[in-house]
Amino acid sequence: MILFIFYLLAILSLLIGTAAIYMALIETFPVKWLYYHYFIRKPINWTILIVILLWTFYIYQQENHFPLWSLVPIILTSIAVILTYKMHQETAFKAVDFPIFTKDISILPIKDEMQLAIIEYDGITKCYPLDYVIHHHIINDKFNSRIVALTYCAMCRSIIPFDVTEIGPLFVGSFKDANMIVADKKTKTFFQQATFQSIIGKLHPYNLTMIPFQILSWSDVKKSILKPQVVNVTKKDFREFQLPIPGIWKKIVATENTPGLSSKNRDKTFPSRTHVIGLIDESIKKKIVYLKKEVISNEVVLNKEHNVFLIGIADTVNGFKNSVNNFVLNVTLDNAEILDLNSQTRWNMRGKYIKGKLNTNLEPIAISDEYWFSWKKFHKDSKLIRL
Repeated sequence: MILFIFYLLAILSLLIGTAAIYMALIETFPVKWLYYHYFIRKPINWTILIVILLWTFYIYQQENHFPLWSLVPIILTSIAVILTYKMHQETAFKAVDFPIFTKDISILPIKDEMQLAIIEYDGITKCYPLDYVIHHHIINDKFNSRIVALTYCAMCRSIIPFDVTEIGPLFVGSFKDANMIVADKKTKTFFQQATFQSIIGKLHPYNLTMIPFQILSWSDVKKSILKPQVVNVTKKDFREFQLPIPGIWKKIVATENTPGLSSKNRDKTFPSRTHVIGLIDESIKKKIVYLKKEVISNEVVLNKEHNVFLIGIADTVNGFKNSVNNFVLNVTLDNAEILDLNSQTRWNMRGKYIKGKLNTNLEPIAISDEYWFSWKKFHKDSKLIRL
């Protein structure tokens, strides 16, 4: 009977230790289970291990010899305790708080074609290589008095920075519907990254505040920013991305599989990992989405209805308002610069003024460069525009 109880406790411990994975991947498990699991997993598994150890010691004292049959349950429960930490998304994708920035960009191992997220906020501009961000999923950083959390869900490739000054830094709380759940460190409130909305926790209901950003190749960053502030990265930071189970990431991205989002609940108009450009700016109430390859092919895409335009170059797309001080633009791409044919004004790829009649910068708009399956999951009513 005691042996049966020991194994039962060990199995229970293993289920708790791995629950962060299987409850995130199986849609029938509600998010609130993941939320409560986050708080109980460590104390329960430590309690089970201590109970088994103390019970084993009691048996040893009573019988004057060590019960060898207890070794397997002890080992299984010890493994479960380790998995409780290692298999949780918070540990697997450990957020970076306030990274160090290099003083010499020439020593950085960044290739010209590599993409970087550019955040210009509160008078400060900082650059983060995406091949570095993906390993952590969240980079918390300071912009003067503001705190910004740059979030990157590897599964759906949604890259969104939030102003989290009021609630503090974020960490990876869990994963649901093939999209990352972020949480604030103070209250542990869960937020769906793709929608910005809280799900459960002390702050619920609460919406995260997105801030505009841009994605540019390293080559374009060096051309458009005189002395770019770039997070200090090494070759190790550009290692191949892996999930906690080695080799499984390559298998996932090579198929139509979207772990956490079943095939029956996935829009199949296009292959799952078709790159799309979604307009998520607050000024656009009904969301709009384009196929990224069509934007890149056209180079300049104008949306008259919302008075915005997209610029596609070197596999990156950025968006801007199509007017400056009520002056409507007629832009084209000329030698990697944005040219307004009406005023002969030029801006660089970041929308910064170079020369011409309109002596001001372009106003950027918020867009999302992500996969089709995640866009449609969280923006069901968006309008697809074909070019």
